[in-house]
Amino acid sequence: MSPPRHNLPLSAGEFIQFVGRERDIVDLSHLMDTARMITLTGTGGIGKTRLALHLAERVLRRFPDGVRFIDLSEASTHEQALRTVAAGLHAVTGDAKTLMDGVITALRTQHLLLLLDTCEHAVGPMAELCQAVLRDCPRVRILVTSRQPLHVPEENIWRVPPLSLPARPTPTDPYAAVPAPLPRRDAQRYESVRLFLTRAHAARAGFEMTRENSGYVAEICRMLDGMPLAIELAAARVRVLSVQQILHRLDDRFQLLTSDGTGNLPARQRTLRAVLEWSHSMLSDAERLLLHRLSVFSTWYLEAAEDVCSGEGVDSTEILPLHFSLLDKSLVVMDSEINGTAHYRLTETVRVYAAEQLGADSDERWDRYLRFSVNRLEKGAEATTAPQSWEERLGRLRMYDHHRDNHARIVAWALSSGRVDEALRVCVALRPYWLVRDLTAEGSRLLEQALECDPDEQSPPLRARALALHAELRLDVDPAPRVSALATCALEAARACRESTAAASALATAAVLSLRTGALEEGEQQAARALEWAARSWDPLTEGRTRGVLAELARRRGAVGEAVAHLEESAAASRELGDRWWEARCLHGLGSIAAESGDHDRARDLLSEALEVFGELPSSPFAAQCAADLGRLHLAMRDTLAAREPLGQCLRVGFTSGRRISVAQALEALAELALAEEEPTRAAALAGVAADLRTALDRPSAETVRLRSAVERRVGSGRATEAWNAWRSLPLEQVRDRALAFPRPPSSRLTGPDSLTPREREIAVLAERGLSNREIAERLTISQATAARHIANIFRKLSISSRTQLTGWASPRRPG
Repeated sequence: MSPPRHNLPLSAGEFIQFVGRERDIVDLSHLMDTARMITLTGTGGIGKTRLALHLAERVLRRFPDGVRFIDLSEASTHEQALRTVAAGLHAVTGDAKTLMDGVITALRTQHLLLLLDTCEHAVGPMAELCQAVLRDCPRVRILVTSRQPLHVPEENIWRVPPLSLPARPTPTDPYAAVPAPLPRRDAQRYESVRLFLTRAHAARAGFEMTRENSGYVAEICRMLDGMPLAIELAAARVRVLSVQQILHRLDDRFQLLTSDGTGNLPARQRTLRAVLEWSHSMLSDAERLLLHRLSVFSTWYLEAAEDVCSGEGVDSTEILPLHFSLLDKSLVVMDSEINGTAHYRLTETVRVYAAEQLGADSDERWDRYLRFSVNRLEKGAEATTAPQSWEERLGRLRMYDHHRDNHARIVAWALSSGRVDEALRVCVALRPYWLVRDLTAEGSRLLEQALECDPDEQSPPLRARALALHAELRLDVDPAPRVSALATCALEAARACRESTAAASALATAAVLSLRTGALEEGEQQAARALEWAARSWDPLTEGRTRGVLAELARRRGAVGEAVAHLEESAAASRELGDRWWEARCLHGLGSIAAESGDHDRARDLLSEALEVFGELPSSPFAAQCAADLGRLHLAMRDTLAAREPLGQCLRVGFTSGRRISVAQALEALAELALAEEEPTRAAALAGVAADLRTALDRPSAETVRLRSAVERRVGSGRATEAWNAWRSLPLEQVRDRALAFPRPPSSRLTGPDSLTPREREIAVLAERGLSNREIAERLTISQATAARHIANIFRKLSISSRTQLTGWASPRRPG
């Protein structure tokens, strides 16, 4: 039998070339089993029409009378829309009422799929028509494409998503100018990359994706938000440009992304600008104003839009309905939900176009956004010095994480507009966030730009605080002499205007430097003065840093009790504030002291508790350091299996943070683990990569030399050299995967009660006596979470599932 007739405007070749959307087509096919009407919505160029055509082709055989495709892109009035539908169905034509009756008459006895394409200019008449068809034509199903829903009662709205994109990796070098390569095996996983490669190969037959250009291809797809039309237009440019050139020219995307005239695109899609102008022309004046003003944000929530975008043509009470209308019309998109607050964004292409249209209103909107940002950020910084729950503090960190690009853009605008003090206020207010998140490169870059801009006109107290923060951020990045000069400059500026917060921070930074260079007496003096200044300004962050320095200075002098006292006092103050991040840093220090003194069980409890907190801030270098210390502690306790998880976490955190030195240190720790597990060639492979990273960073270490010598003693020089070079040519991502693929553990593990550590045996006895986790924690002066973790380990090692099963296992066995 021949297939049912249709008028779908696709050739056989276009069916073959369709890329992606496989899951969408399958799910929509199932939905069409039950839904009478489906509307595919989405921004212009997202591929609604192409998806609808291929869906129609897939379900064609379900409809004995076929599929009728109606293109409504040229219909804007009620009569034009109905006349276009009537003509497509060969229905009787006449006046508006006759047209509607003619369409219904033509469809009443039909069993077909009616595909109404590009309905956004005729939403009203098409909504009326669809309701009539659904009421009077029981065997007709309707498939609609529109940039906004028709809001018909039986309508099923399907928002067409962008093509799938490769996630933007965190580069192991944060200053890398070249995008991280996309592994060849991943190219077929992402629809956007597959589409680019298909269209690029059609434009230039010899085009291939290589390791060298794969990162550029992935970044092009990301910058174009996975929009199929934009990707196709960009891919067509490989006929005359390299992918590197295409990426660099995307700043002027409306000039670059135009059709070369060889395709059969409709006029509204021959340039990227035409796509946006088509949508823009359908907006009301108020919608246009709001859309233009929203371009100041990278992401926003409703209250921010109400504050920044209202006034002069848009009343604050109108923001909510207008906002939802833009969302309905696929110009605003849902971003994510942070702390129970919905966020929105514009795709980058829409944002660039809307920013162009902002025109004379630009300065007013940016000025309002700057004032809004300064106010919110300063209130947030002030809140960190008062008691607050840890969940509230984490929520603020999550919010700031999501708004990082907004922070950078608002500082850049403030500086370009001569608003240097406001730019400094933004930076200074972000100090707690930058320090907790270890955003040294990002914070330093913004601060340097601000500090260099009209320094003589800056507010002296603000400049002093910014200088002190700059020295603080560069502490682990720059050589000691440069950081010392920065701290001295900040201290002089602070003293000149009696800025206590800046003076305390600068002195704390100087004390850390003295500690590192061995000038212990000078460090003691600087730390003592830092505490005095911090007490004047109530700066718990600087006070905590300073007590940490004093504790380390005391350890260097052998005054362990004094070191513990400093850390415990700081931990208690942090608990009162609800600042678990700083409390965890204190617990880490206390755990290190316990490990040095041989109290392995207490050290493990303290380090494990600290790591739980750091685990909630996954890219923190403190998480990596704590995980490494915990892993080495397990090695010292000869529990290699227990060492695997924290050392693996150390490597994962190093990659997430983007610090190559952290990656090198983690690989060295894993090499130590491999030696303990009698895997010397694996240890050499890990250490060889670590040595290369250190060489590239000019950060040599005796650790890699020691590891190489240890391997040579076990397997000889020749095998050691071969193993040392085995992984050095691999991409770092592959090294990470191999490093985390641990060998099968040896079968000669201790089992039963013999496998319990002394602390676990102690807790098992208490649990056998009926003590709860809370009572055990109070008895042993540990946290309840630590007690629960020990109980879980005991159950796992003893292969039991309840406390009642501890009877007889935990109690000491009597001889005979």
